[in-house]
Amino acid sequence: MMSRVQQWSTYLGQIRVPHWSRTWPFSVAMLSVMVSWPGACPCPSECECTDRSRSVECRNTNLTQIPWGIPPSTQNLLITGNNISLLRRSAFEGNGSGFVYLGTLSLPGNQIEGIEPSAFEGLANLRTLNLSRNTLASIAADAFLGLCQLQSLSMNYALEPSVEDQLWIALRPSNLPNVTELHVAGNYLTKLSEEAVSIGSSLQLLDLRSNLLQSIRKQTITLWQSHHKLKVYLSSNPWMCDCELRPVYWWLRNTSQIGDGQLLTCFSPSTLNGSILSQLRPDDLVCLEETAASFVFLGIVLALIAATFVMVLYLNRRGLKRWARNFRYACHDQMDGYQYRYEQDPEPRLARVKAII
Repeated sequence: MMSRVQQWSTYLGQIRVPHWSRTWPFSVAMLSVMVSWPGACPCPSECECTDRSRSVECRNTNLTQIPWGIPPSTQNLLITGNNISLLRRSAFEGNGSGFVYLGTLSLPGNQIEGIEPSAFEGLANLRTLNLSRNTLASIAADAFLGLCQLQSLSMNYALEPSVEDQLWIALRPSNLPNVTELHVAGNYLTKLSEEAVSIGSSLQLLDLRSNLLQSIRKQTITLWQSHHKLKVYLSSNPWMCDCELRPVYWWLRNTSQIGDGQLLTCFSPSTLNGSILSQLRPDDLVCLEETAASFVFLGIVLALIAATFVMVLYLNRRGLKRWARNFRYACHDQMDGYQYRYEQDPEPRLARVKAII
C-alpha cells in the first residue's frame, strides 16, 4: 500500500501546477483523491488488511460493532471472536465504507444475538455469508433483505430454540432469490414449517444435520423432489422410525437426493434404536396406534367367533342333549360288557397258565 502512495507522490511531484494553486485548498483536494484511490485507504487499528487479496480480518479484538474505516476495495471480510451482540439496520452501509466489491462476509463466533431488518443493506454484490457459531435469538423478517446476489448462507450452530419460526420467515425466497446453499446444521430445529418448504428453485444444497428432526411430512418431500438438483443432508437427527417416517423411507429408497442417506439411524422406538433406516423393511415402520388398533381388531374378531360358537351350541342344544344321552348309553353298554366278562372269568391270564401246567 505504501508503494502506491509513493508512486502517487512521485507522480504529483512531476506535475507542473500554477503558483496560485500551490495553496492548502489544492493540497486538500489532492489528499482527497489519494484517499479515494483503492489501496490507499488505511486499515482499521483493530484489523489486519492484505492489499493484494483485498482481505480484511478482525480477530478477537472485543469489537461491539462493525469497525469503521474498512477499505472500500475489500472483497473478503472476516470478523470473528468479538462481542457484536446486535447487527443493527444498515450495520455495514453506515460505517463509512461503501462495500461495492465485498463478495464474502464471515461473522462467526461474535456472540450475535439479534439481526434487525435490512442489517445487510448496501451489500448488493455479496455472494457468501457466514453467521455460524453465534447465539441468535431474534431474526427480523427482513433481516436478509437486499442480498439479491447471495448464493451461500451458513448458520451452523448459531440458533437458539426460540428463533426457529423466525428463521424460515427470514429465509423466504423473496428475500434470498438466488441462494444455492443453505447450511443450518447443529441447531435445535424440530420441524419444517410451510416457509421452510417454500424454498427457492435455485437451492441445490440444504444441510439439516444434527438438529432435532423426527419426521418430515409427505408434502415437503414431494416439493423437494420437484427440485431435481437439490441435495439434502439429514444425518444425526433423532428419527422416530414409525409409520410417520414412511415417506422419508420411500424417498430414501427411490432417489439419491439424500446425500447422507446411509447414515440415517433410528432413535425411537426403543426396539429400533440404532437401526439404519435404509436397512429396515416397510413393515418395521409401524405406529403404536396402528398396533393398538390391530389388537383391538383381533379381539373383536375372536369375540365374534366365540359368540358364533356359543350361538351354534345354543341353537343345537336339543341335538346336543340327545347326542350326550346316546353317548352315555353307549358307554354304559360297553361297561356292562366288560363287567359280564369279568364275572365269567376274573383271571383269564391265570387260567391259561394253569392249562399249560
